[in-house]
Amino acid sequence: MASKRDFKKDVDTVFATVIEECAFTADFFPEKTEMAEKLIDEAISLYNDTRFAVKLDEKMSFKAFYNGLLTNYVAKMSDILSKLNEAQK
Repeated sequence: MASKRDFKKDVDTVFATVIEECAFTADFFPEKTEMAEKLIDEAISLYNDTRFAVKLDEKMSFKAFYNGLLTNYVAKMSDILSKLNEAQK
């Protein structure tokens, strides 16, 4: 990972894009509005958990902490994006 600042900017950008796509899905597929709202809730929760995470384990280095945070974020965001992709079909 290049830096914490870049990671946080990437999280912000991806979050905004997912919210826009969910809004698009809700507008153009009215029958999938409820699914889009659930995905928005998941994205908000992931955003809050990732963006405002605090290193609590004193033995863990910042590099290990952010690498773990990045791995968790990518896995959960991939899940949200695959659900969004299915909703748009």
